Amino acid sequence: MNKGYIKIALALLSVASYMQNIAFARDMISFDKPPNEKDKYQLYFDPVAAKKAHEARIAKEHKQAEGIMTEALALAKKFAKHTKDYEPFSIDGEEPTIYFKRVNDTDIGKLEFTIPNPNNYADLVNMLWDPNGQKYFDISFMGGYYPEMYNENLGIVQHRYASPVKNWPMFYHALAKKAELSEDKTVILLVSSNIDDCYYDFNKEYTNPIVKSANTYRPYVDSEDDIRNGRLFKIYVNFVAFIIEKEADCVKITYISSLNLDLAPGYPNHIARNILAKRILKATKLKDIFQGNKNISMWNLKKN
Repeated sequence: MNKGYIKIALALLSVASYMQNIAFARDMISFDKPPNEKDKYQLYFDPVAAKKAHEARIAKEHKQAEGIMTEALALAKKFAKHTKDYEPFSIDGEEPTIYFKRVNDTDIGKLEFTIPNPNNYADLVNMLWDPNGQKYFDISFMGGYYPEMYNENLGIVQHRYASPVKNWPMFYHALAKKAELSEDKTVILLVSSNIDDCYYDFNKEYTNPIVKSANTYRPYVDSEDDIRNGRLFKIYVNFVAFIIEKEADCVKITYISSLNLDLAPGYPNHIARNILAKRILKATKLKDIFQGNKNISMWNLKKN
């Protein structure tokens, strides 16, 4: 055979061998890669796909949050019915009396009081739903906002409070719901879960002892640097409900609260109950804000 033909034949064989190697390598890569790996890469680099994934996650969280608050509302109605299974408790023997009971080895406190003038109903609802509304009746309150809103009546709220320990304020994140049961009755609910809020102690786990469905709800909150760096102390809302009812001559408020203040194991229960009672009693300062029979508007409050 002519030397030229031999060289051409060898060259063709080399090319064929090279193409086979490429095909083999490609098949091996495809074989080793998980079936959805390509989708993951596309999701990472495709902003449209990323937006769709975010919207799908929020929709799933929203549905779960509604279910949690349905349970919480049922519990609020149950706890508010009567005080037969509660124990009366007062600070230094003074009025008003708070009622406590144990649920799943956790204290729940309940306080009932009235605000003059039924026309204050709407402003009371607005104040208690406002993430910064507590500043009007709690001097330890530092600020709040909604890092996530699923709709106008459901979201995740952050609240911050000054602490007796200097330079170590407290905070919590909680699912918040405003449930308008009728024209004259609204319930505002707060429930904490094991929210991923980038808290510096990421090994810290929380289980809600009151609202069981909250324990599978773990949304992500992109928290501020002071939370990430551990300059705030994290507490939890086991259960909080403000039941606001417009009556003929007043507005009736039933305030139910259970907090996890992350106290040390073995902390005396009567002292822990006293701490919770003092926090609950701060709500009675609403009576001073809406004193007499005068209708107080939120606009006038905010101007002051």
